[in-house]
Amino acid sequence: MATRDEIDADMLSFWNGKGGHTWVARQEHTDITLAPVTDALVAFAAPRAGDRVADIGCGCGVSTLDFARAVGSSGRVTGFDISGPMLAEGERRADAAGIANVEWRQADPAVASLDEFDLLISAFGVMFFGDRVAAFTNMRRGAAPTARMALVCWRTLAENPWMKVPMTAVARHLPPRPPPVPNAPGMFAFADPAHVTEVLTASGRAPPRFERLDLSLDIAAGRGLEEAVIQSTEIGTVNSWLRNQPEQIVSAAVHALREELRPYAEGNCVRLPAAAWLISSAPA
Repeated sequence: MATRDEIDADMLSFWNGKGGHTWVARQEHTDITLAPVTDALVAFAAPRAGDRVADIGCGCGVSTLDFARAVGSSGRVTGFDISGPMLAEGERRADAAGIANVEWRQADPAVASLDEFDLLISAFGVMFFGDRVAAFTNMRRGAAPTARMALVCWRTLAENPWMKVPMTAVARHLPPRPPPVPNAPGMFAFADPAHVTEVLTASGRAPPRFERLDLSLDIAAGRGLEEAVIQSTEIGTVNSWLRNQPEQIVSAAVHALREELRPYAEGNCVRLPAAAWLISSAPA
């Protein structure tokens, strides 16, 4: 397995290079697809007027702006991310919406010096830390003594056909993939409640509470089957698998993906089941 420093360096390079720019270009589509998840996180976290909120791994800022609206002008939200391109997009969106109670910080919250926050939140931004215990310990130390925390993270791949169907279709045309390493940094690093509990309690937080979030996601964002294919191949795991593959293999894989998604198409929507954890915890 790669070292913590190697993982962090790879993340920094990807999110400030082509990966970050591609996610910015695809962000409107992603926001539409994941809107039900973002709405669920806001309801679960229950932000209060005047709260000081840290959004960990805020990306292009959709959750940051939702929480900024929720805490009102007396509150403040700081969006943390390592991706300069995505933070610039978040700032552009805030300016366009006239939302002023937001600060954008290009910093790794795993090691950065943090202000005192009342609420730590994250929508899929905490699963990639090279050393999760150290990261959460740093965030706890930087938060207010009574700070709440609310996260949303994916459950297992088997419970997420919206990802598994495209991955299975493409994998048939690629060399065998190495078996996944349990709890390794990545999309499913927080799928196991026992592991999450171990990480959070080791960092000085109380044993977390888990709430299941089951829903269907329109991976076409209401734009039809072909758009679902494009989205599935331009960001995420499938994109990383197809990168640097010969054109013939990519073409065959994309064709297989399109045919696998076709049965899920209804009008302009392509809906598949998704499953996540809503996770909350307080300081120990």
